[in-house]
Amino acid sequence: MNPKHITPDSKNRRAFAPYNFVELPDENKIVVAQELPKQNCYDIQRHTGYIQCNLVTESPLYIRCGLIPDDFKKFENRTCNHEELNQLILEEQKRWTDFFYNPANNFPIIPGSSLRGMIRNIFEIVTYSKLHQVSGYQKLFFRAVAAPDNDPLTYEYKRKIYDKVKAGYLQQQSDGKWYIFLAKTVERQPFVWVKKSAIPRDVGLIDVNNIDYQPQYLKVRFDEINKIKTRYIANQVSKDNLNHQYKGYLVTSGNMMEGNPEGKSSREYHCLIGEKTDNYVEIDPGAVEDYRAALTDFQKKYFDQENGILKNDYPVFFCETKLGEKVTLFGHSPNFRVPYTPPTKNGRATSVTDFIPPKFKSSENPEIDMTEAIFGWVKDKKLENQTRAGRVFITDALLDSSTPDEQIWCQNNPDERITPPILATPKPTTFQHYLVQTDPEAKRENLKHYGSYPIKDTVIRGYKLYWHQKDVSSSSIRESNEEEISNKPKQYTKIRPINSKVSFHFKLYFDNLTDEELGALLWVLDLAKEKESRIYVKDDQEYRFSLGMGKPFGMGAVKLTNQQLWLSQRQEKRYQKLFNENNWETGNYNDTEIEAEVFVESFKNYLLDKNKIGENPHGNLEDVKRIKMLLAMLSFPGKSKGSVRYMQIEHPRNKNEYDERPVLPNPFDV
Repeated sequence: MNPKHITPDSKNRRAFAPYNFVELPDENKIVVAQELPKQNCYDIQRHTGYIQCNLVTESPLYIRCGLIPDDFKKFENRTCNHEELNQLILEEQKRWTDFFYNPANNFPIIPGSSLRGMIRNIFEIVTYSKLHQVSGYQKLFFRAVAAPDNDPLTYEYKRKIYDKVKAGYLQQQSDGKWYIFLAKTVERQPFVWVKKSAIPRDVGLIDVNNIDYQPQYLKVRFDEINKIKTRYIANQVSKDNLNHQYKGYLVTSGNMMEGNPEGKSSREYHCLIGEKTDNYVEIDPGAVEDYRAALTDFQKKYFDQENGILKNDYPVFFCETKLGEKVTLFGHSPNFRVPYTPPTKNGRATSVTDFIPPKFKSSENPEIDMTEAIFGWVKDKKLENQTRAGRVFITDALLDSSTPDEQIWCQNNPDERITPPILATPKPTTFQHYLVQTDPEAKRENLKHYGSYPIKDTVIRGYKLYWHQKDVSSSSIRESNEEEISNKPKQYTKIRPINSKVSFHFKLYFDNLTDEELGALLWVLDLAKEKESRIYVKDDQEYRFSLGMGKPFGMGAVKLTNQQLWLSQRQEKRYQKLFNENNWETGNYNDTEIEAEVFVESFKNYLLDKNKIGENPHGNLEDVKRIKMLLAMLSFPGKSKGSVRYMQIEHPRNKNEYDERPVLPNPFDV
């Protein structure tokens, strides 16, 4: 049985976020698909047809306009400078910020691929399928320089790099392997420090508080080294003063301004390293691979997009190894990040997928689940049955033709755009949110992290979903600080969302589905209907699905209405005659509500069978604990914004809300 997440007893130890998780089922609860049909014919024992759906937005919705081939041609092999490129981007930005639209009439369209992803995500949870679409490429690293003694990462970090950091220069040899040539020691130290106020202007250092600041490697000479507390400090630095004894490089790193609303960095010191020597050590190829797979946006921006600092003659910091051993830990500053290395990885960096039980991985579990069975799959090239076409096809959702133009857009002026607050990428390294925590007191020192024993001690929390939020409007999704927008124009985006209460229609086609498979689709789609018109889930709560961008702001809530099921009678009707009065005979007819319920009952019985998920609460799927978690996350109108906002590093009253590593509770306890 997988470890189960426990909400902290104390509310002071509970975190909050615009997202939460539906837990993984136990490993033996994966529901295996029924026998797959042949792909070259229609099975008379199965069902083929379509479901007609209406979709209505319940909060502002935004799906970015796609790029076309001409867009890529404009930037292909360009030789323009940075300013010219920025100007070109600004010229195209208006169209790129549009909602996805039909070029023929400029009406907004919801792509079928977006609808498919939305429905498949819920379907995967409801049918107890494997966890799909999780990449193991991204390796996880951490840094715990100033963490307190009770932080779970403090010991791990100190154990790996404390008093072991040396300096050198990178070099790739003809064999393709990377080596570090050691730097000369300075006063028997591998490197020394210099205060930024002691660096003269002619050295060319860009101040850390300058908007154009970036990490720098500057050739310098330096002298007058004094020990102050635990550091050796150079008091004299110059560009080329021959009277200074040492020469080497001035090395800077990040400016520590992320999350600082004042826009000022607290960094006061930079590093100085000596000249290159002939002594070298080899970097372990596995460590190089892990480093490349863990590059941050910062490193990709200021170093090489693919290789980071891996460039000949670049200064580098690394951890000293025993004689004959290869270097496994290195980075661009003395306090570099190190990999999480749980006991199962033999010193290699871990990834999120290491904390997914093997039976939930398509790469390790060859059994086909219900999601793969009807949506198809593309697997690793090394595996058998690498691909299979799906049996569900979803059209684009088209705008209802009767919708007045003034009701479609949040901003009626075609040239006006909304600037929402900045949304960063998800941070799975916030392990107190993304990993199962089992201490009821949530003591900081007891928190599980990516260096913990995978599967045995902790697993990932499950399926990440965003809460719906109350009172979402065009004004509530705007960035209110105009000065911030002016100061950081490149970090903000512009959007043209459509309004709430806008109607679309689409069709979901299906081929050769069993009673149970069709019933699963119908049950999922029924969830997002208004409670008065729901057929299969009978309670007083409204539920909605989430679609598009801006989900952390409460954007993208949609409901599905007026679902009509049509089945094709190919054998009995369609192929018996060619014409139906003045039209082609299609063999379609409108199925009755009673027959649709039969499909849903078949699905629920199949899923709740004792040989499947092991719970049978009187045939009510919505009473199963995991499904209750899902329903809690889909509940509408949802939570108040204050209870599901992102925590802040610099909160006006609470200071750093992440500092004590509070734990994200279960959905029921939010």
